[in-house]
Amino acid sequence: MPTLIVSNQRTEEMVGDLELLDPEYRLYVGNQAQRMAWCLQDGDVLVLPMAVSEDFLRYVTAALGIARDSVEVLVPPTGCFGEGVLSQDRLTDEGFLTALRQAVQSRGVDRVLPFHFDSSVAELTRTLGLDKATPGFGFLDQGGGRLLNSKATFRALAGGTGAPVPPGGVFSARQEAATYLWDRLLSQGQPAILKQDFHVAGFGNEIVSPTPGIDPLGAQRAVVTASRADLDAYLTERWPWLTDGGRNRVVIEQYVPESAPIYAEVRIEEHGVEFTGHGEMRMKPVLNGLIVPAPSAELPAFPGFLDAARRLCWPIHAMGYRGIVSIDAIVTPDRNILINEFNCRTGGSTHIHRIGERVVGDDYFTERVLVELRRCTFPPFPTAVRALVERGLAYDPTTRTGVLITVDDDSPSGGFGEYCVIARDAGQARELEQAVADVLTPLCAKD
Repeated sequence: MPTLIVSNQRTEEMVGDLELLDPEYRLYVGNQAQRMAWCLQDGDVLVLPMAVSEDFLRYVTAALGIARDSVEVLVPPTGCFGEGVLSQDRLTDEGFLTALRQAVQSRGVDRVLPFHFDSSVAELTRTLGLDKATPGFGFLDQGGGRLLNSKATFRALAGGTGAPVPPGGVFSARQEAATYLWDRLLSQGQPAILKQDFHVAGFGNEIVSPTPGIDPLGAQRAVVTASRADLDAYLTERWPWLTDGGRNRVVIEQYVPESAPIYAEVRIEEHGVEFTGHGEMRMKPVLNGLIVPAPSAELPAFPGFLDAARRLCWPIHAMGYRGIVSIDAIVTPDRNILINEFNCRTGGSTHIHRIGERVVGDDYFTERVLVELRRCTFPPFPTAVRALVERGLAYDPTTRTGVLITVDDDSPSGGFGEYCVIARDAGQARELEQAVADVLTPLCAKD
């Protein structure tokens, strides 16, 4: 069943006004779009915002066990937000649509898998005549993707299903938010995290605290608001940013310092809910990689977390959504687990689980540890691959251990690359990660 894969890593329905994204960040997420190459199967067509090297595509398809010429990769002309974002004007470009329609028809593509099923992808799906065969299209075509990527919607469904969540609420008025923050949290000595309704990977979050010294894991920064006057001044300045210019609500939750962020990924199919896997998110201070499976899986509270995640998915299933759901949570210092978000779309973990399933093997989740690191600087791709092979660090299908470069570092300044370590256990994973740094860092300095 050939699939049209659209790697639209950031959309307005995910993060708000795309013009507010730093141009360098747009290029970074455009480069991240390479991750979706790890979802390719025979006959698929992949749409990327930025061109990717043939060396990298051959590397990925070889690891997946498919021929490079069995898949097609297309990049539309640059649009109003630059080359890093698959904006609507790019997806509706006449020349691009002609090439895409030809590729879809010649390869017998019959369904669509985007990173985020926004209105632009819904329009593209209809234009190509793939709407009837794409699961859940009716729901997604009516704005369902935006609805289920809202943090406010999450709070409502979590309340309805009894999921354990941090104390908090959803606010549309600044004064109500200030009163809640001060009376219920800050005046009691508790820090709070404020979240834009739509954003990803912690980039739409900030922390306010009555005292200094808070490590802002999962947020861009922590701000000290020791008095009500400090809080009012902060909200006056940041409310337009928090609400995306007054268009959206703000989610406020109690922030629990020293917590470990984890996730569970599931697939909602017509017949029900299927578990994919889980992991821990590496924060620096926002998302910078994954550890799969989650080290906290041995905790007594973990089965309850998975049960709560499944309960959350049943109303989503009833609403008509079909696809991937990532449920985020925190492991608190007292070893409780609180769910704080879900994302109904392809996630930042999806490609790692695809690598596990298709490259490592069906037992990867019990027999191996996968550790991903992001924002890495590599030398030119062939040089990086050759260095890993020569040092015995490249992934070996026989031992089922080693390193895969999951995203090529296509940036003059560096910091756009990603790799995944596959190891027998956590100790070997740490050794391999250090060995990669020891090998690649001097090569980057030379380059």
